[in-house]
Amino acid sequence: MLMAKRCIVTIGREYGSGGREIGEKLAEKLGISFYDRQFLEMASLETGHSEDVLSEQDEIAEKNYFPYRENLSEELFKIQSRIMIEKAKTESCVIVGRCSDIVLKDFANVAHIFIYAHEDDKVRHVMERNNLDEVKARKLLKKTEKIRRTYYQYFTDCEWGDRENKDLLINSSVTGIDKSVDVIIAYLKIRGFID
Repeated sequence: MLMAKRCIVTIGREYGSGGREIGEKLAEKLGISFYDRQFLEMASLETGHSEDVLSEQDEIAEKNYFPYRENLSEELFKIQSRIMIEKAKTESCVIVGRCSDIVLKDFANVAHIFIYAHEDDKVRHVMERNNLDEVKARKLLKKTEKIRRTYYQYFTDCEWGDRENKDLLINSSVTGIDKSVDVIIAYLKIRGFID
């Protein structure tokens, strides 16, 4: 499979939908870079903060900060956005989360994907991934999705998961992980990004 031109795929995802795994498999199949938490490592080198400290602020919108003093989550968002833009200008890649659909909205060679799933499937996935019972998994799912929604809306003024900023929405409950990757590849062929 050949890349017809530089191609960036952004993947927004509901927690427990398998969006990260889909992104990893897609990047592997296309032979291109995959970025998710790798941005934390790059930001850590730049800021001098440890990855653990940055991880606590990653994809978090902190509204309670002192006036005239930028908080760490805002600094991290700006750094990750700048790095994301640099990567998108120089290489083909798959980027998961971090408002990448909005950060890269002006790029012509980008496909914005959103992965969602039925709630029971997300709960099962969260239970398996985190070794939790159903009650704790549902609680974690609700909390994580609230955090992601708040983060996205805080930094973009857009609705998280809204189809307005997406090119393709995939229900991974219907397609599964591998078929979701196949659907995205078929879409990229339609767009002329790959041969």
